[in-house]
Amino acid sequence: MLLTRNFYFLLVLCSFVIYSCNQQDKIEIEKSASAFDIKQGEASVLQSNQHFMKAFKARDSVEVGNCFTINAKAMATNRQPANGRADIIVFFANIMKSGVDAFDITTVKIWGDSSILAEEGTYKLSDKDGNQVDKGEYIVLWKQEAGNWKRYRDIWTSSMPVSAIKVESGNLPMH
Repeated sequence: MLLTRNFYFLLVLCSFVIYSCNQQDKIEIEKSASAFDIKQGEASVLQSNQHFMKAFKARDSVEVGNCFTINAKAMATNRQPANGRADIIVFFANIMKSGVDAFDITTVKIWGDSSILAEEGTYKLSDKDGNQVDKGEYIVLWKQEAGNWKRYRDIWTSSMPVSAIKVESGNLPMH
């Protein structure tokens, strides 16, 4: 009888502990979700985009690369993906060498939560004379790295026919 009573007591105690942990997890998740301010995330993405465009205009491929997470992946039309920040830095250096002088980004929409943000937008590439070299649409997934929102996955597609895109050394423009 004592063994049965102890068994039931332990069963009730374990059930209570498991239920309490699940409830605490739910409360923590709800707190985290409600504490996230999408407007703050949007502002951070827009500020990072300004920094990206300024660094590109200054022909600083290293600073452009620093807008990406260390393990970022950039996927461009008709090109193998650039994997990691080092690869992305080289890719942007090649775009700059090809004569692209300006990389203009226009955000259309941002959505997400505290773990990941998604950005949809348009881009336009121009040469030093202001002539349009390419234009298209993009999607960027943003993750926090060292407390800052950075590009984690970047995919874009040109709106121009391949024959109309000015390409040197086999490099297609990339956002």
